[in-house]
Amino acid sequence: MTDDRESSLIGPGSAYSDVSIYVDAEAAPRVLGWLRDALGLNKEDGAELTVGPVRVYGAPNDYSTGRHAHPCDFLQWPTVLECQAPAESEPGAVAAAVTIVLETLWCGGWKAVAACDFEDELPARGGSERYPLPSPSEGLSQVRMGRWKSLLVRGGKKKRNSA
Repeated sequence: MTDDRESSLIGPGSAYSDVSIYVDAEAAPRVLGWLRDALGLNKEDGAELTVGPVRVYGAPNDYSTGRHAHPCDFLQWPTVLECQAPAESEPGAVAAAVTIVLETLWCGGWKAVAACDFEDELPARGGSERYPLPSPSEGLSQVRMGRWKSLLVRGGKKKRNSA
């Protein structure tokens, strides 16, 4: 029989065991160094950080193609922070640690989005609400056309009113 604490811990392969945080920044070491300073963490931890139960390390994003994409297409952002939690972690503690990392990045002006199975437990759904993509039916070109049309219409009305 297990106690309540054991049943509330994540297990291997749990939805809480790993998270990818995509960051719109060129160099993972720069992002990690900035996070280390902002969070007041030990500088002797090397190329990774520990926030709560979560170990954070950075790497170049293998999915980034370097082509110009929509500015909110986080899968194209050049850096990914991999966050891993050991099996003896509690889900709430993992979500809290990821929240700290995200909010610290956002407060520092970094664009960051977490991709995980518990995004709904994170602020701004892991960042996806902060950086929305246009809907597939609109597409980026439709968004641009809509903006130009609104500028033209507004400009035309202004001219008519002033005449």
